[in-house]
Amino acid sequence: MAKKSSASLSIVPPHVATLLSPPTTLTARQKELWKEIVLSKPAAWFDRANAPLLCGYVKSIASHEFLTSQADSLEAELVDGDGDLKTLNRLHGMIERQARLIQTFATKLRLTQQSRYTAATAAVMANKASGARPWDEGK
Repeated sequence: MAKKSSASLSIVPPHVATLLSPPTTLTARQKELWKEIVLSKPAAWFDRANAPLLCGYVKSIASHEFLTSQADSLEAELVDGDGDLKTLNRLHGMIERQARLIQTFATKLRLTQQSRYTAATAAVMANKASGARPWDEGK
């Protein structure tokens, strides 16, 4: 194979990946989350095939945020003696379901550490972690 000239290496490829735009059906908060997530990865990370998963992911996050704020308000009412414990329990169940959805979507979109590394690679990286570890103190 012939060596490429420096001139041919300096040419920018004609196809440049564009960022995936949020669907118009999303709320303002969901669009904000969409943009944050899309901008956190290389431009080619998400494509049209990922849009439904990403849509579910941002909706789950927004729902989790809303439910958590509702639970926080109800917990404050409980402290004052006005809240309903059964409603709070139901809210916590919904929060847990949303958290599981978030986890599933994040894994499927390869946004989590677990989905990016094999177990062996993760073990090597954990062994290379820098900084003091709490369990090493006092030795």
